[in-house]
Amino acid sequence: MDFRRWIRVLGRISGALIFTVLIVALVAWPVETQAAQAWQVGQAAPQTLFAPYELSYPSAILTERAREEAAARIAPIYTGPDPRIARRQVEALRQTLEAIRRIREEEQPPEERARRLEEALRGHGLSPTQRQRLLTLEATRWEMIAGEALALLDQVMREPIREDEVAGVIRQLPRRISARLNEEEAELVAALVAPLIVPNSTLDVEATEAARRQAREAIPPQIRRIRAGEAIVRQGDILDALTMEALRQYGLIPSPAPWPLPLARGILAALGAGGLWLTLGRVTPEIAERPRRLLGLAGLFLLFLGGARLLRASAPDWIWAFPTATLGMLLAAGVGTVPAMMFSAIGSIWFGLIADRTPAFLIASLLANWTTILILHRLERFQTLLAAGLSAGVITGLIGIAAMAEDGIVPPLDALRVGGMGLLAGALSTTLALLGFIILGVLFDVTTPLHLLELARPTHPLLHQLMIRAPGTYHHTLMVANLAEQAALRIGADPLLARVGALYHDIGKMVRPYLFVENQVDGDNPHERMDPHESARAIMRHVEDGLALARRHRLPRRIRAFIQEHHGTLCVTIPYHRAVQEAGDPEKVDRAAFCYRGPRPQSKETAIVMLADGCEAAVRAARPKDPQELARILDRVFQERIQSGQLDDAPLTMQELQGIREAFLQVFQGMFHPRLIYPEVPGRREEGSAS
Repeated sequence: MDFRRWIRVLGRISGALIFTVLIVALVAWPVETQAAQAWQVGQAAPQTLFAPYELSYPSAILTERAREEAAARIAPIYTGPDPRIARRQVEALRQTLEAIRRIREEEQPPEERARRLEEALRGHGLSPTQRQRLLTLEATRWEMIAGEALALLDQVMREPIREDEVAGVIRQLPRRISARLNEEEAELVAALVAPLIVPNSTLDVEATEAARRQAREAIPPQIRRIRAGEAIVRQGDILDALTMEALRQYGLIPSPAPWPLPLARGILAALGAGGLWLTLGRVTPEIAERPRRLLGLAGLFLLFLGGARLLRASAPDWIWAFPTATLGMLLAAGVGTVPAMMFSAIGSIWFGLIADRTPAFLIASLLANWTTILILHRLERFQTLLAAGLSAGVITGLIGIAAMAEDGIVPPLDALRVGGMGLLAGALSTTLALLGFIILGVLFDVTTPLHLLELARPTHPLLHQLMIRAPGTYHHTLMVANLAEQAALRIGADPLLARVGALYHDIGKMVRPYLFVENQVDGDNPHERMDPHESARAIMRHVEDGLALARRHRLPRRIRAFIQEHHGTLCVTIPYHRAVQEAGDPEKVDRAAFCYRGPRPQSKETAIVMLADGCEAAVRAARPKDPQELARILDRVFQERIQSGQLDDAPLTMQELQGIREAFLQVFQGMFHPRLIYPEVPGRREEGSAS
């Protein structure tokens, strides 16, 4: 595995972990409603509350305060003076004094001795005058100073010195120096000893903590007594922890959820996220391999879960109006029917956990999403989207009303309110889905059904230009579109995608329409005057021209695939055979120069269009006279594509290929149906005839 692949794998794992953490946080973290948020420590009490009865209870707040006070009264415990530190410092001083003694005894010029002494005493802070004094002292006075310095340091370091006491000990050094030394000599002793004074007594953390722990444990639980009718808190008072504790003891405000509940929700959320990633890799690998699509899918879930959590916190009674079905609508457009049903099931579980009305809201979300996904499986009209939204609204409203019927009686106004919220959820789902379709197309290059319907309109600029500039090619694309649509319906592929892809697969031909036989109405064929290689390049260039036009007009990636894949890696046979004839030997002709670059069809729909394109051209050229001849032409085209490996990358089975052939045969038979010849009526001029 190369470095770049490691980076991609690491990025996906990191993204999955981040997504899982965010999902767990959104789903498992307790949702605080506005009512609960009003009673928070540090906020003003929204109303006055009195004790409904007398109550005595062990107060955790008071007990903790008393124990903290008892622990605070225990002074820190320090260790005794460490003799190892004293020996180390005395030895350091002895070495310094020995260095001074050697310098004093050396026969060196005064300047050299002064320089060496300065190096030896670096860090001691002696002034130049004091260093000079050390060099000029009489031997007896020097020995007295050296002995006094060692004795003083040894005496001081035997006493406990804490880190915060070092400065004070240094200040007291002059008072502890022997009176035998004069003031100047005493200053020399203090200057030599001061840098070597260091802490030798440290805080004994374990002993201190043990003493404080013992003091805390000695404090019994503190009992708080509240009399009946006593004001626990008055409106406007700032709430503190002790007051909140009393209110929870009386049950006057909700208590936090016990920790097992958020933990269980977190586990369910994490399992759902794991299932989502596993499903992505197995069911929709084309999405798992595209980071931008993965980001869009993760963002979709996070956006909707965040919205549900926000509504649950701000207006929990309106949770039935949340447009959960939008998730299914957008997933159906982005990943397909079966993956959308699987992903929406996971999302519905998360919605139910956030709404805190499981299983009612979970069931409502699941059924609403699945219903809309199944309805939108064949989205070919805007009315279908409206029907999906209405169905989701009715399902949500009915389940919401059923959830209220705990005692068998539902107040009519409450039923009307919840049912109305369900219909509102359906309307919002449709509206948000329309907006989401646009965002999916623009940001994530997702080909939505509504976008395909827009592209299928004959008034689209590209189709309009194709009709005007290359009418023969336009007629050809209409025929191919009809063939592809019927074949896709026959084998369960996407008929709308196949039709739209067929409409645009040859748009590159309108750049040089005169080069293609279907547009040569006057019989003039420019290829007869062109070199075979030049002729082949001119023909194959319509793929590159088509891709350029598609990008210029922002056609989605899935439509561009039809332009790029409908010829696969087939060769342009007529120019190739001409080149072979001119060369006299096939070995002298580079066959690859006459073949399209591909790739071969990667989807069922692009493979269908390849077959439809080849069959339509062959049938138009041969003009079969009977169904048997038509069938032979179709079989020949199918066999050529199969034997040349053009369908190897497309997920088609032999049974599906047979279904495509039967659909083509049925369409062609309808196109070439026999027509009646109307006789002329003698004596009348026919202006037209009915057909």
